[in-house]
Amino acid sequence: MSERLDVLNRDVFVENLVQLVNCLSDKEQGCCFGLDGAWGSGKSFVLDKFEEKLKCIQSEKTKTDTYFVFHYDCWKYDYYDEPAIAIIAAMLDATDKELSMFSEGVENAKRLGLETVRKTLKTIAGELCKNKIGIDLVDLASNILEEHDKEREQDFDELYGFKRALEATRKGIQDIGLEKTVVIVVDELDRCLPTYSIKVLERLHHIFDGLNNVIVIVSMDKRQLAHSIKEIYGNIDVDTYLRKFIAFKVCLDTGKAKGYADKFASYFSMFEDGCNDEVESFFIDIMSGMDMRTQERIFRKAEIIHRIISSNEKMDSSIMTFEILFLTLAFKLKSTQLQWLLDTSHYVEIEGKLTKNYYNMLRQYGKQVGATGYTYGGAMVIKDNVIGKTFYWIANALNSYDQGICGPYYYNKNVGNEIIIIKKFCKLIEIIDED
Repeated sequence: MSERLDVLNRDVFVENLVQLVNCLSDKEQGCCFGLDGAWGSGKSFVLDKFEEKLKCIQSEKTKTDTYFVFHYDCWKYDYYDEPAIAIIAAMLDATDKELSMFSEGVENAKRLGLETVRKTLKTIAGELCKNKIGIDLVDLASNILEEHDKEREQDFDELYGFKRALEATRKGIQDIGLEKTVVIVVDELDRCLPTYSIKVLERLHHIFDGLNNVIVIVSMDKRQLAHSIKEIYGNIDVDTYLRKFIAFKVCLDTGKAKGYADKFASYFSMFEDGCNDEVESFFIDIMSGMDMRTQERIFRKAEIIHRIISSNEKMDSSIMTFEILFLTLAFKLKSTQLQWLLDTSHYVEIEGKLTKNYYNMLRQYGKQVGATGYTYGGAMVIKDNVIGKTFYWIANALNSYDQGICGPYYYNKNVGNEIIIIKKFCKLIEIIDED
């Protein structure tokens, strides 16, 4: 699998996150903190990179890995009604995955350490299920963690004392923490049902709170989580409630992307000279403030439509910038009525929807279109560059064409083929949904 491109430049953020965990580890301090970011801000990408870096850090004392790193995908494991079992199952799976990378017969400190962890985790799982139905570890391994006996799991809280099971779990995790710093990364909490999300938070608290050298990082969208909390508990103070589980938050913004030509290479390949600074700068500006998942949807939709309507011949890169600008504004405004973009009037309602800074940025680009200072037939002669032609194509999407004049602009080149593509593109926007 090829490495995912870091178009949002998250390297510095990831490095800061690693340094934060290193500081906690140096003090053997237990902690649970949140990584707070909106949907599509790239939390999972950041955590993947973070885990990769953490696994490579060597201890100067032991000359082996500093951390035991476990990834718990709440949504992937939500078929376990009891999150305590899901958490241990995820930790076991992570350990098994690491062990599978060693060749048979190879013995080293890392493998021996993982074998010890695996043994401890299986013992913990055995205690959890023994308190549930009184079965032994061998039966557990074959029926619960490998086949998942749903009926037995449903009796978890009803038989043999949940408190005793949690105490055994905490002791086992703490034993692992005596060897190395334990880091549990909790991801995809936002995708779970509200009741399950809250139960996961509470179980994380029950299991890991107060344990030395155990660090829990909870990936979350606080706004979404707040809705879940209020749905369960009513109109309570969300911040006060979350402080029971999360000591502090590290905030991840939507970032500012770059490297569009690399990330969307397949789409760029259909255009001439798309890999230039003018195109890159334009995309950075019009995509500002938009999460990466939404950006990916826009580029994917543009590519699908363009492949349908175009021949194999490469087109001018201004067609690409037109397609992305049109789709981006249509998404932001929930409308393809973009006539306002072609005149100089002040549209207060549009400004309110786009934000003042974004609206003014588009107006600055609009001023560049007629920067030649010439007119023809009462229309502005456009500047023959990417921005000038992009706005000219917008005009052609919304108005009729007459001997180079379209809307407020004039262009003295033969553009019959481009206009056909533009008209087809606009017709398919409402028809094609890439999701």
